[in-house]
Amino acid sequence: MTEEERDDLIDLLPKGMTVWSDEEELQDFRHATLPWWRDALAHPPSGPTHSCCKSCGCGGTCLLGAFEDALITSVVRELDRIGALKKPDTPA
Repeated sequence: MTEEERDDLIDLLPKGMTVWSDEEELQDFRHATLPWWRDALAHPPSGPTHSCCKSCGCGGTCLLGAFEDALITSVVRELDRIGALKKPDTPA
């Protein structure tokens, strides 16, 4: 898969998905979405377009946002490397 195809796949991920690792606890932590984590870790978006971070400001990249992007990209890249992904336009 090309980098562009991986980026297209990343764009398909739901923005409001629960970010929690323990399957048994998942039901009790549905509130643990990315916006919840941003607030919990003191990096909520701010500014008129929400393009700024209350902790990091508007002059640079939010550290939490950069970590999130790198983590998701790394996981998708490694899943592709081991052959666990299919192209988004490929029928099941």
